[in-house]
Amino acid sequence: MNQHSTSGMKRTAKDVINKAKNLQRLDPLQKDEVNRKAYEKFQKEHGAVAPTIDNAVPSERFEGSAASWTTEEQKLLEQALKTYPVSTAERWEKIAAAVPGRNKKDCMKRYKELVEMVKAKKAAQEHAKSKK
Repeated sequence: MNQHSTSGMKRTAKDVINKAKNLQRLDPLQKDEVNRKAYEKFQKEHGAVAPTIDNAVPSERFEGSAASWTTEEQKLLEQALKTYPVSTAERWEKIAAAVPGRNKKDCMKRYKELVEMVKAKKAAQEHAKSKK
């Protein structure tokens, strides 16, 4: 838990759980603000990754789409999906703006692909359970 801290501040599991519970009690506008700030911090730390770095090669896990997504693009998409909940106005425009080089249509298509992959995985797990 403390290995990812950049502030050097040590936190216990109890501290983290209490913070999470407090955040859950926030009203939606406060949650949006907290998510936005967390996303901006994430983008500042991860957004400046040069495309020549090893993690910019297409992810094997997500191969198959016409224009393969890099691992970094995938991370940015996932973080943007968390940052901008379904209730967010102009959600897909904001998500696309958070993923450099991708437009709204690309992000929506990728999201649908991911949803289908998750559904297929769950169906396979249920099928495996029913065979036991």
